[in-house]
Amino acid sequence: MVSPLFSLLCTIFITVMLVSNIIALKMISIGPLIVPAAVIIFPFTYILSDVFNEVYGYRATRRTAWYAFGANLLMVALFKLAILMPGAPFWGPEAQKAFEDVLGGTWRILVASLTAYMVGDLVNDLIFRTMKGMHGEKKFGLRSVFSSMIGVAIDSVVFITVAFYGTPFFTFAIIPSQWSVKILYEIILLPFTIWAVRKIKQMEGNIANKKSEELGILDRLLI
Repeated sequence: MVSPLFSLLCTIFITVMLVSNIIALKMISIGPLIVPAAVIIFPFTYILSDVFNEVYGYRATRRTAWYAFGANLLMVALFKLAILMPGAPFWGPEAQKAFEDVLGGTWRILVASLTAYMVGDLVNDLIFRTMKGMHGEKKFGLRSVFSSMIGVAIDSVVFITVAFYGTPFFTFAIIPSQWSVKILYEIILLPFTIWAVRKIKQMEGNIANKKSEELGILDRLLI
């Protein structure tokens, strides 16, 4: 039986992924850095991924990634359906164009985001699991930040290249900018993440990692 807390965290994780893919179309300035607007929320996916990995185990972490993948596919399919459906009499061409500009471009962002995340998060999870095997329950902060540094680097390169190459928004300078903001974000929130991991472990007890190993056939196919 899946715990209510795991379900809540999984829901938050999927919501962050969905929102990130929608707002990533806008480029924003953070001081001298130019980055996609998604950086204000997307780093939470890596933080939550580390929490899942630490508390529930590697299998549960990969399961949540595939859940988010499916939710994103459904979201974009529904966006496309809404775009194709005939508008109301008062829904003019300008409104339709604005709607398409915001939600119609989500296909490219989706491909970029999901490709980048699935590769980057897989690397992050593998590094995290390897380091946990070396350190046991100790040094969570070290493995959290180090695994994210590598995973986010891969994520940033793939996402920026696929999402914006060939558009006026593309510049290679975005890649280190996005990476820097995401890692700084995670380091700033690290004390909270460590506290959250401890609290979740206390609430879930010693059965969390056992649950992650007791997956059904579908889960095993997705990992």
